[in-house]
Amino acid sequence: MTARELPVTREIIELIRRPNVVGLATHRHLPHERAIYMKHGRCGFAIDVLVDEGGIRKLYSVLVEAEANFRDRVDLKTFMELGGIIRYQLSEKTNNEFRITRKELDYKDGKELFHQVDLVRSAFYEKYRELKAKIEVTPAKIEEEIFHQIGIGPEEMLLGV
Repeated sequence: MTARELPVTREIIELIRRPNVVGLATHRHLPHERAIYMKHGRCGFAIDVLVDEGGIRKLYSVLVEAEANFRDRVDLKTFMELGGIIRYQLSEKTNNEFRITRKELDYKDGKELFHQVDLVRSAFYEKYRELKAKIEVTPAKIEEEIFHQIGIGPEEMLLGV
């Protein structure tokens, strides 16, 4: 049986795959999230998606945080066997205004959670490679953190640069 795709995952993937996406950035690397989750039962990632909507550049910032539901258990073998909650926030920025959307949903175990992460990662890097083929780019080094970024500048990501 194939793992299900959660509604929030579908929403993020559809945002990334829009044909008018002109920029992407990751702020926390997805490959490290599994290791963090294995130690703490919590993890998350953040990405920015810049979309050209009729000549207006609109920034969509995605924040996803997951937390295993382990309550007061102290004799846990692995967090991967537990279900938990995903907290999703989408911030839309146009000009100087933000519109915030928040959602929460449950996942049944770590396998399902990281299936969602892999789906988003795949969509992100597919679009990243597509944009990279159109735009010549070098890896960005911003405030000592190297991350994947294309078509979107530090000022648009509100990095204070």
